[in-house]
Amino acid sequence: METRGTFAPETRADALEHYEAVGPVAQVVVREATKAMSFDADEYDERVTPEVIRTARDAVFAEQLVVHIGESGEFDAWLADSEFGDEDVVRIGGDNVDNAVWHPIPFADTVIAATYQNEPDAAASTLRRNAFGRVYREEFYQSGR
Repeated sequence: METRGTFAPETRADALEHYEAVGPVAQVVVREATKAMSFDADEYDERVTPEVIRTARDAVFAEQLVVHIGESGEFDAWLADSEFGDEDVVRIGGDNVDNAVWHPIPFADTVIAATYQNEPDAAASTLRRNAFGRVYREEFYQSGR
């Protein structure tokens, strides 16, 4: 099993704090990307909406999440040893695939897991976006973020 990523929130408060912290990073990323695309001030003001900044913030946050990568049997063993039950797992992908990537979210009593055959990086990114969309977005946006 391999672990990738830099952030594994244990609590909703930890997740919210980190989400707030990546906001300025997202703004810089968008600003620098628009400079590279030669946006002038008027085009920037017209095209860079709060939704664009929020989308960048969501992506930056999600891509930092810790994920575990391994064979499907390693996921099954991890799950058996964890505090989570099979009913806590949201599964994405096919059943007859050799590998899995997963992200536990303790404060939501949820594990998001995805299967993959050959592309662990793509699977990890897909899993992170799904974790954000299925759990974190609701947690953040219900608090008015």
